[in-house]
Amino acid sequence: MSKKARSWLDAHPRAKWVYPLSTVALIAVAVAVALTGKGSVWLITGLIALIIFALRPNSALHAVTVERAGIGSLIATLLALAAVLWACLGPMGDLSIWNGEQPNHRNQFELMADALLEGHVDIVYGDEEELLKLGNPYDPDERASSGVMYHWDHAFYKGRYYMYYGIAPVLVLFLPYRAVTGEPLTTYRATQIFTALTVIGLFAIFSLLARRFFKKLPVSVQIALSAAFSLMSVWYASAEPALYCTAITAALAAETWSLYFFIRAVWWAKSENRQILLAFLGALFGAITFACRPSIALANILVIPMLIAFLKQRKFTLKLLCKLFIAALPYIAVAAGLMWYNYIRFENPFEFGQKYQLTVADQSKYGFSLSGETLLRVLNGTVSNFFDVGRITEDFPYLPTASVFFNFPILFLSLALIYGGAANTLRRERALGTAWSLIAVSVIITAIDVVWTPYLLERYRMDVYFLMAIACFMALGAWHASLGEKGASRLAFAASALSVVSAVSSFLFYARTVGVYYPEVMADMGRRLGL
Repeated sequence: MSKKARSWLDAHPRAKWVYPLSTVALIAVAVAVALTGKGSVWLITGLIALIIFALRPNSALHAVTVERAGIGSLIATLLALAAVLWACLGPMGDLSIWNGEQPNHRNQFELMADALLEGHVDIVYGDEEELLKLGNPYDPDERASSGVMYHWDHAFYKGRYYMYYGIAPVLVLFLPYRAVTGEPLTTYRATQIFTALTVIGLFAIFSLLARRFFKKLPVSVQIALSAAFSLMSVWYASAEPALYCTAITAALAAETWSLYFFIRAVWWAKSENRQILLAFLGALFGAITFACRPSIALANILVIPMLIAFLKQRKFTLKLLCKLFIAALPYIAVAAGLMWYNYIRFENPFEFGQKYQLTVADQSKYGFSLSGETLLRVLNGTVSNFFDVGRITEDFPYLPTASVFFNFPILFLSLALIYGGAANTLRRERALGTAWSLIAVSVIITAIDVVWTPYLLERYRMDVYFLMAIACFMALGAWHASLGEKGASRLAFAASALSVVSAVSSFLFYARTVGVYYPEVMADMGRRLGL
């Protein structure tokens, strides 16, 4: 390649024919697909290849950086956001198992809203006495052999059923909707709202980080990463949108916006009073996360490195201590409310109902101990959750869910935090501790999930995908900022290409998960793609 060449096209003049020839080929394939109804996979493959080519090093798409972004960049970002929301929210109402067409299925949040309106916190079915006949109602084998009637995935304590999932979604959505309209809010609708808030929050965080720390990052890379990381964080909710993912996405939405306000408080706002106000909002959303899904709420540990970064900016005084106490008040208020709620249900302010859950294992026997068996189980489960390697299958959709890093290899790039240039960039901004803490907290959350569950399911990885995504964005942004022009353009291409791969993987994982309940739907997807 000529040293004077300013772009790939300058050095390879014949490459100028790539776009017109590719366009003609894609149009021909599109016509063939329209006429035959087959071969969509070739059209999609061609589009993916063309997108990756368009994002090559020195592409004009990378010319606009964050610091030079204008109205065009904003429009492109909003279009990408709209596309991700359409892709995530659209499929949620398609399947009858989740969309409310099956009466009394996955409707605990709806029933809990009714219970609160009636003045009690238990869910009354009228058959509560059945389980009291058993010696151990939490033993799934005893329940199965006895043939007693019981309600799956509820907490059962002293002859009463309770909703095991967090109460916050009921208080902020289901109860107000029921009270105002007189109709129950179908559960998947709440998941759509929480998923939308999560995706918008992630886009906002990535934009905030880029504008604050990574101004040389191409807007195209920021958009690609924002879309890919959002899809990977919530794709599972698109496949199973009711009940489980209602609680999870509610927690994701709350914690995402908590992190947004804390990041803005520490690294963006200038006025101390404004920082305290933003921290108060961060604490409020972080506290609400505990009332959605406590494991995700452990991400509030990130407040510690961010508080350290904040205190390095300010002189510590008694007045500042009082302001920090005010900022922390939401944690105190929500904690008091949750402890009261837990006590009136289980006579224990620290019991959320985990040990009384009616599920595939006797949860009453689960808990943390320092025994060698428990520690080995936590170690094996945590390593497996991050590093298990899945096998590509012969049948659509080919990819099985395996582990955090091997589901989405782009997350391996978060390890760039070890690299001197990336680490130094973040260290200068007092953000390296927070970046590393995102990964550490992901490990802690996984360990807690291992302790309290018989085995990890893919939906539990939603607890950590968004944290790993933020860590990876910070690592890539800092690495890019530390490189010269040539290295930065190559990294921009790698990040963009891996973002496209992550988006495709999210779709394949979605198809596989849908196929568990509706194999005919997954088969139809394969047929439409010509596979």
